[in-house]
Amino acid sequence: MIKRILLYLNEEDRKILESKSEPVTDINSVKDLIQDLRDTLHGQSDGSHGISASQIGELKNVCICSWDNREIVMINPEITKTRGLTVYTEGCLSVPGIFKKIPRAQKVWCTYLNEQGETCEIAEGGRMSDIIQHELDHMQGICKVHE
Repeated sequence: MIKRILLYLNEEDRKILESKSEPVTDINSVKDLIQDLRDTLHGQSDGSHGISASQIGELKNVCICSWDNREIVMINPEITKTRGLTVYTEGCLSVPGIFKKIPRAQKVWCTYLNEQGETCEIAEGGRMSDIIQHELDHMQGICKVHE
């Protein structure tokens, strides 16, 4: 189901968006949440490439990152290593119409659980690296586009 995106301009929404998300302990408990994230992300007309659970009001460590016809559902993701530095122009569903240049690691290594509860490890560079870092920031209550 497509959910309402929380916005930093709304004081009540901002309280949630600035809160840290909690680890997921039961994969089955977030199946509907993952589908809601997928529906909400795909329902955006602005070409968005990622969404975090906190952006729809669920303080769970779950996000979807999508780039170049690839979609990665990440549960309890953690960046384990970074390399390089670059600057990306980023936007955010929770800060519509605002774009900022944000310094990010050029490449990230990340561990996470997939939808089946399997531990996965990836190494991503380029735009997917930027999207992952942006979504993991949301889980920490951070949005550099809003700062």
